Amino acid sequence: MNTFSARVEDIKSDPFFSCITVRVNNTDLKLLKTEVPKWLRIGDEVECRVQEAAIAICTGDKEGSVSIENHLNGELQHFRKGTVLSEVSVDTPCGKLNSLITTDAFERMELCEGCNVTLLLKAVDIKLTPMINTTSYEKCKDQLYKTN
Repeated sequence: MNTFSARVEDIKSDPFFSCITVRVNNTDLKLLKTEVPKWLRIGDEVECRVQEAAIAICTGDKEGSVSIENHLNGELQHFRKGTVLSEVSVDTPCGKLNSLITTDAFERMELCEGCNVTLLLKAVDIKLTPMINTTSYEKCKDQLYKTN
């Protein structure tokens, strides 16, 4: 599971969906949810998680030609090729992210260490959890276990 920290920049909602914009190192990512988590506020630090199999890879300029809004440019750092699947590690503004793609796609795209790629993350595949610092946790714990 890929994990990185981000800051909530914007929340827009309609009766059906919510679009949450988070920022990581001057890079904005959009997340689509059916509901905004009740705990979430603009300015919150959050942890984002995305599974390796949910990250697609492309080469070249695809701006405007795909419906996925979250594009992260990066350099392929490492890969492991299997018979069916290949794991690719890419250095991005969000840190090192791993993707699982078919080995056929890996070979067709002629990927190699050091090549530039773009990771595509669907907005519905990024999960959010709150960042809890130990001070906040201790205060909450004291309130929860306070005896009267």
